[in-house]
Amino acid sequence: MNTNKLYLITVNDKKFDEWCKVKRKDLKKTPIALDHFNEGYNGVARGNYLARATFVCYWEIYNSNDIARLAPAITQASLIHMMHRFIEMGKEEEIIVCQNLASNFLRLLQVLNTNEGENNNDMENNGENARSDRPNDTNATSSDNIKKS
Repeated sequence: MNTNKLYLITVNDKKFDEWCKVKRKDLKKTPIALDHFNEGYNGVARGNYLARATFVCYWEIYNSNDIARLAPAITQASLIHMMHRFIEMGKEEEIIVCQNLASNFLRLLQVLNTNEGENNNDMENNGENARSDRPNDTNATSSDNIKKS
């Protein structure tokens, strides 16, 4: 599913309800997942954009290899983008928080990959530092490597 369709599902009640109906049908094969879906639905059905969009993205990642493979890169890119915005604003504490989030995110992905092996329906970490022995090896997100304006 393309990102524009996902966005429309999150902002349009009718499209969201249709999407939920299809997801529920797909999840009937897995009762625990269906229960989890229904619990989440109750909290976001008419909630704010971010909560609803997170819910939709979670279930699309759950059901789609294509999105699951791309999700870690989007997450990492979002953290780096936020960090760059904080650099522009001169917010040192927030820069450090973003750096820590980015490095810990990579570390957590490494743990998942180590424990679960190569599972094609799981978030995969294809980053350069994915197999590093150093838990905070994220040169790409170091503020020392980013030119300040």
